[in-house]
Amino acid sequence: MSVYEVLEKWGIKNYRIIDEQAIEEITLGASILATGGGGDPEIGLLWTLGTIEKGKDIVLINPEDVPDDVMGASVGCLGAPIVLTEKPPSHNVLEKAFKELSRYLGENLEVVIPFECGGVNSTVAYAIAGELGIPVIDVDGMNRAFPELHQTSWVANGSHASPAVSVDDRGNMTIIDTKEDNLRAENIARNAAMAYGGISWKASYPLTGREVKEKSILYSQSIAWEIGKAVSEARQNHRNPIDEIIKKLKETRGVESFKVFNGKIVDINRDFGGEATKGFSSGKIQMEGMGEYKNQIAEIDFQNEWLRLKIDGETLSLPPDLITILDNETGEPIRTDIMKYGYRGSILLIPAQERMRTEKGLEIFGPSYFGYEESYEPVEDIVAKKGR
Repeated sequence: MSVYEVLEKWGIKNYRIIDEQAIEEITLGASILATGGGGDPEIGLLWTLGTIEKGKDIVLINPEDVPDDVMGASVGCLGAPIVLTEKPPSHNVLEKAFKELSRYLGENLEVVIPFECGGVNSTVAYAIAGELGIPVIDVDGMNRAFPELHQTSWVANGSHASPAVSVDDRGNMTIIDTKEDNLRAENIARNAAMAYGGISWKASYPLTGREVKEKSILYSQSIAWEIGKAVSEARQNHRNPIDEIIKKLKETRGVESFKVFNGKIVDINRDFGGEATKGFSSGKIQMEGMGEYKNQIAEIDFQNEWLRLKIDGETLSLPPDLITILDNETGEPIRTDIMKYGYRGSILLIPAQERMRTEKGLEIFGPSYFGYEESYEPVEDIVAKKGR
């Protein structure tokens, strides 16, 4: 059955075909929203472009059009981003994981659910959907990237990460079924990734169409697409890309975003995903202010993704709110796995989506989960209070 036969079966006539330009724009926008993490976007982009070049159709559908009883799942990689860059996958790892999860569940998985707005993890959903001839839903589990499997709006709103299947490119496979224990699912998946050499490929979060609509970040792919398109147009027309991102977030999400710093990286303390950090790339950077921010110092902690921002010792952003560092000329995000001493950019703060700010959500990806003693305060409130 082709993807169009699936759409006809569900009575869906409103859909978008993802071509080369679209996937390049989605990849760029998702990378900006990825808060410095999510892995190398070039890997997922090339993977998806290869699928399109083979003549496979990739179709994006609206969440409200998915039948309530249809079952889908997310795909992606888990582990240290720097390992992913050095150890690209074979072409069939995610297809293998997706099909094995379907077999284990005894359910026909008929749709792909993007896991996050992350460099590689956002884009590979499109490649697998094209290979399997099924649609992609315009949602994800966070509208940013987070380091751990269970840190999603789905868990924050009552669904579960398992059953899940983890594979590597040598044919090793781990089936994870921890029922309602999402943290244990993360721990097992993390240990599997370490055993595989630092990175694994997974299919997880089997969800019904109804759960997708009630618990996902809706239209997250469209948000990423619009941001990527805005930055591409800014480059072509010599406009300020960061200003365009702020405008587009206001249009698509109705939120204010805040440019709070411009400077260069002057110190990096980083562990590249070793045993001591359970496969995460973790540490802290320090940036020295430039221009209107001269004589100010910014410090950002990270665990695969940027987590907490302090400027001159005062906290300006805590998880789950988004911190992104952007090149001033191109709007290209500076990721945690590629940053170097001397890189220059502006820090942009973006409010997390409301489904990420639930009480349960703050338990699993708020400040205390990452060891901070500070209580969560929305970034828009902090910025207003500090007059930035």
